[in-house]
Amino acid sequence: MLLHVSGVSKSFGTDIILEEVSFKLDRRQKTLLLGRNGAGKTTLLKILTGQLSPDSGSVNLARGAKVGYLRQEEQVERGLTVLEEAEKARSEELAVRSRLTELEERLENNPSEEELEEYATLHEHFMELEGYAAERDLRTVLARMGFDETELDKPTTALSGGERTRLALARLLLEEPDLLILDEPTNHLDLQAAEWLEGWLRGYPGAVLIVSHDRAFLEGMGDQVLDMREGRVFSYPGPFEKFRKLREEEEIRLAEVAKRQAQEIAKLDEYVRRFMNSQRTAQARGREKMLIKLQESKVTVSKKERSMSAGFQVGKRSGDIVWETKALTQGFGGKPLFENVEWTVRAGDRWGVVGENGAGKSTLIKTILGRLDPMAGTVRLGANLVMGYFAQDVTNLDPSMSPLDYMVWECDMLPADARNLLGRFLFSGEDVFRPISTLSGGEKNKLVLASLTLLNPNLLILDEPTNHLDMASREALAEVLNEYKGTLVLISHDRWLLEQVTEKTLDVRRTGLVEWPGNYAEYRRRQVRAEPARAAAVEAKPEAPAMSPRELSKEIQRTMREIEESESEIADLEEEIKRLEDKLGNLPPNADVLAMTTQYQGLRETLDGQMAVWAELGERLEGLRGLQGVSS
Repeated sequence: MLLHVSGVSKSFGTDIILEEVSFKLDRRQKTLLLGRNGAGKTTLLKILTGQLSPDSGSVNLARGAKVGYLRQEEQVERGLTVLEEAEKARSEELAVRSRLTELEERLENNPSEEELEEYATLHEHFMELEGYAAERDLRTVLARMGFDETELDKPTTALSGGERTRLALARLLLEEPDLLILDEPTNHLDLQAAEWLEGWLRGYPGAVLIVSHDRAFLEGMGDQVLDMREGRVFSYPGPFEKFRKLREEEEIRLAEVAKRQAQEIAKLDEYVRRFMNSQRTAQARGREKMLIKLQESKVTVSKKERSMSAGFQVGKRSGDIVWETKALTQGFGGKPLFENVEWTVRAGDRWGVVGENGAGKSTLIKTILGRLDPMAGTVRLGANLVMGYFAQDVTNLDPSMSPLDYMVWECDMLPADARNLLGRFLFSGEDVFRPISTLSGGEKNKLVLASLTLLNPNLLILDEPTNHLDMASREALAEVLNEYKGTLVLISHDRWLLEQVTEKTLDVRRTGLVEWPGNYAEYRRRQVRAEPARAAAVEAKPEAPAMSPRELSKEIQRTMREIEESESEIADLEEEIKRLEDKLGNLPPNADVLAMTTQYQGLRETLDGQMAVWAELGERLEGLRGLQGVSS
């Protein structure tokens, strides 16, 4: 065991943040820590890393274990370059390498026995450290985090907030601690970097604890899920999708059990009140004991968490062409960022704009909207446009105002209407009077989104609207955008949101722009499928000898039979699960709920495994048919 948290509680004044939190982390275990904004995740992380002390309980880390922590507000050391900051993670390897270089120069000119012995010892240590890979790893990880060779000598003081976070993440990955704690690691990563990090973490040799609201990043990740709600932590088996199913099923079962208990409590209570002072007093006293016992073991259902409930209405209709660019070129300092862009957006289009950091996504939109003058080319905006524009930096908010002040004075609303609208964006009670300077990033985003709904825009442009939003708010935003009937242009690194709400994709690259007539998920699948069918088939069965057409046909038939058998087993499992669900929905008074729940979870796990086998067989069949097409 690497980490053992036992009975940890923490309060600030009268606010209970953590209450009797307990869980364990094993070596190499990948764990997701989930919960809404304000649930206490950051407080827990600070306790785990020694920045805060718990009021009660204990945190025990294995002796000698090293912890690495990426905070959301991570800062890097001033006075260093990008490369020097990253080198701090591999200081030992690089120091040994430097000494070896010195000794190698001396070995060329009559070295002493002491120098020969030192060189042999150091070289053996260097090999143990895998030192030859140190500099290569440095540059590889930095490149994946968005730093090319031209930026390695850039001072850390010249980096943006997002660049500093990416550099801190790169340094942390290079340190390779026994426990890696990451708080919102994808916030400042582009899609390519997020996908690379996702794969890298799966193969990471140590334990990882991840806090994230990026659903696509979480899917398929995690051996364990810690779900924080109401100050407590509830542990579930991973990965993320399995947790979602188990949590949903658990809520349904608990709600049913709570309903039955409430009915039984009501019956017992009525009997006690009716017959306590009558000829049936003895029976009433017996019922009273049963009532007290049932109330003590009463099942509680988690409170339903609120989510955003407002939407964007469309006023008048725009022209058929929303905008059209011709040979549009933009850059800075005389150097083009993108050139000869030909992009037409039509009324009702739903575009997802993606691309690596620094490629010019936001600059492209600002140029089209006339906020930046182009270097060359033209932009033609359509007629009757009513635009709602969300900029990711949220710099137009007066920090001294409150949310209510902003909606009343900047958006010309009546106080009562403003409070009602703010409530739909989860500003309640005294929150509407707090200075904007004290709001979290997610709260500021919700305030700007609330103000945009008043415009009734027929064109909605959102630049990274999910930054700092928790998962429930992102899901609510997806529902709002799916109901929106106008033209949507969404710049985002949130793969899940792009898949949910967009229908076309513009990939902004340094080498040029790529249009795709589908959402980002389809675009990525198209890139993966670009490999020849033969390569896919060989990958599925790399050591298989070449087969004749007759042998290939037999193998296809055998695989098809295996698929049919797998489908039959899946159907049987689903039928058994359905029968057990019916039993759980109509529990008899003396039912062993724990045993039935355990059996249910076991069946679900077996079904998940069988579904994975079925999927693998399907991929294998597709590869074999690809070979058949090549050989015919």
